[in-house]
Amino acid sequence: MGGSADLVARLTPVLRAYSSDVVHTGGVGTAQVAKAANNLILWACLVADHEALALAQHYGADVEALRRALLMSSCANGPLEKWGSQTMAWAEDDMAIAAEMAAQAGIALPQARVNREICRELKPRRYKLEVYGR
Repeated sequence: MGGSADLVARLTPVLRAYSSDVVHTGGVGTAQVAKAANNLILWACLVADHEALALAQHYGADVEALRRALLMSSCANGPLEKWGSQTMAWAEDDMAIAAEMAAQAGIALPQARVNREICRELKPRRYKLEVYGR
């Protein structure tokens, strides 16, 4: 949550009524930046998960066994844990928000730009590993 430390301290008990995690991210507006950062990482992980699992499937790996093993490794991530359930409904909007924020800040986000394009292509074919990249 963004805002002054006093405000966050006063509102935390109310926020905990419906959220187990309340983090003070800094001044006003920083929570929006935190959400954009979360979404950039979310979509990057989902793209990487698709690519890794599509490659593994092509070479005959048991994708579900590999997915469980990867969850015990350094590449464990939320989309991999919840594999098959992400609709990608908000991917384009999330990536557009991050792109606009980066443009306003004068920061280039080349991976985010590439991931946005991949997400556009991936959305209608998500979790169809046999056709990924073809």
